[in-house]
Amino acid sequence: MFGLAGCYTYRPLISPDPVAGTRVSAQLTEEGSRDLSGKVGPEVEHVEGEVLRVDSAGIQLSVRQVEGFKGIESDWNGEPVVIPRTAVAGWQQRRFSVGGTGFVGGLVLGGVYAMYRLLGGPGIFQGGGRGGGGASQ
Repeated sequence: MFGLAGCYTYRPLISPDPVAGTRVSAQLTEEGSRDLSGKVGPEVEHVEGEVLRVDSAGIQLSVRQVEGFKGIESDWNGEPVVIPRTAVAGWQQRRFSVGGTGFVGGLVLGGVYAMYRLLGGPGIFQGGGRGGGGASQ
């Protein structure tokens, strides 16, 4: 169960172009936001998704989420949208955060241990450790 979860962060893209198969977030320019309003909605600041294709016209994303200038987020189901290069102020790439995952994992394990101790350790899970109340012979 814990192996399926993890923390991710977005960091500025190091290479000039995103690579197909990576998860990215495009920060749109104001003009780019206006130009794409018919495809992604009005006043969108960030478009997040997996890169499907990169060419000279733009980057095609399988969109997972958009975020507006007011911070309102909308989830998408992977609809393909081409983001023109001129519409993008900057790219960020989603990366696994070892430190964040370790911290959250430590909190979860600490909480489980605290509940275990609070509820009385192994006696609560084993029959006959406390109380008894069984029939005598």
